[in-house]
Amino acid sequence: MSPRRLLVPAVVAAVVVYAAADVLSSWRYAGYRARDQAISELSAFGSPVRPLMVSAILVHNVLLLVFGIGVVLAARRRIVRLIGTLQIADFVLVGLATHTFWAMSSRGRPPGFNDTMHIALSGVFSLLVLAMLILSAVAFPGWFRWYALATTVVVAGFGVASAFAMRGLDRNDTPWAGGFERINAYAYFAWLVLLAVQVARTARKR
Repeated sequence: MSPRRLLVPAVVAAVVVYAAADVLSSWRYAGYRARDQAISELSAFGSPVRPLMVSAILVHNVLLLVFGIGVVLAARRRIVRLIGTLQIADFVLVGLATHTFWAMSSRGRPPGFNDTMHIALSGVFSLLVLAMLILSAVAFPGWFRWYALATTVVVAGFGVASAFAMRGLDRNDTPWAGGFERINAYAYFAWLVLLAVQVARTARKR
């Protein structure tokens, strides 16, 4: 199978796996409030649904790694290949560790070095995502450029809003932290799907 044929299925599967785990884990975690609690709390040390969420996130990240490799192999332009390279870097630098070795601690547990590393890796992930969004806006003119720029604003804005909401974690007071973060995450996922379609179409035409 050619790399371009893997792009859309890999991304769609990655989004479906993540969304299903998010919904199922939130439902199975007694007392968890998806609107007010971060997604990372589902995979946190001490979370009763940690095994399920960590397993799903690892599968999700492997599928996005396949997508990144597919972009590198299918794209003809350097800027598009760079997007794929950043997606691979996201897996290597962030995807493997953020929710495994350096997962955050559950509410009520004393914070540790794992929490510091989780915040740092999440910051790296955010920078990589913003870089990919901007590169895609440069690479694909027309409607997709405006869509990518709008997604950049949404991802950055709601990412900051979620971070501010999480400042009350030690007081167990984080209103809308989970809602803001999910808008951030699923806006990014929607962009990934449309990016896969764009790259696959361009590769097919050439």
